[in-house]
Amino acid sequence: MLPKILDENILPLIEKARSNNDANILKEELPIWMVDRLAKKRKITDDESCEMVVTILEVFSKMWTLSLNYHITNVLGFFVTYAFNQYRNRFRRKEISESGELYLQLWNYDLPANEEIPIEILEEENPLQLELEKLPTLTALVLALQFDLRMNQNLKQLLLWKLRETGHDIEIFFRELDEKRFRQCQILSRLSGMITRYTRKLYEATEPNRRNWYLKQKKLWILRRTRAIDRSFFSEREIAKLLGISRKAVRNHLSQGKHQLRKAGKDLLHYA
Repeated sequence: MLPKILDENILPLIEKARSNNDANILKEELPIWMVDRLAKKRKITDDESCEMVVTILEVFSKMWTLSLNYHITNVLGFFVTYAFNQYRNRFRRKEISESGELYLQLWNYDLPANEEIPIEILEEENPLQLELEKLPTLTALVLALQFDLRMNQNLKQLLLWKLRETGHDIEIFFRELDEKRFRQCQILSRLSGMITRYTRKLYEATEPNRRNWYLKQKKLWILRRTRAIDRSFFSEREIAKLLGISRKAVRNHLSQGKHQLRKAGKDLLHYA
């Protein structure tokens, strides 16, 4: 059951966004409101707060579409529930014991929690995951490493086997992987912060030349953030070393995998 939340200042903005069919009205305020509500119930650090804002922005379009299924009197409860599940699943790895189980569950931190997440989210299939499972296993693993995609059990087991085969210390690898993800999150958080900064300045400015300059700055930071998201998580050289194959083989697997995804009819890597 969704929590009942009334008389929030964010509600008129949600109504306006719905009536205008323009979710961008909320992109600045809603993620911050969601994280503030989360912080009232959970003790979260400033870094976690920033990461959660970035996480919500990354899934904003999908979240907004799902929220339209709820009446305006219940939609705040949906957003709060969504924020709690994103937080718990984003940081689930911190609650897993330092055991071998960690390595098999590391990619599961973004899975929804059955008892709390709205059923529409649970029933929605991820088209990227479906297409990834159709690829040869090694090809799918190479793609997953380059774009930091969530892996199914077969890919996780293959990765563990390859790491042992190539003589990598598994504990060190996953610790460095966690640190790599954290650094990436910090970069995205900083870039998102600059986008938010110039969005606010744009709203406040009235002089045309100043508004044009702020708009150019905002577009520049959006471009930088897009490039940061599109940048390879693991390079071809790193993947080749991890899996014990040549860089040429890595490129072949990437080419084959991307070709198959394009054949599916859309750029599925945007689901990553």
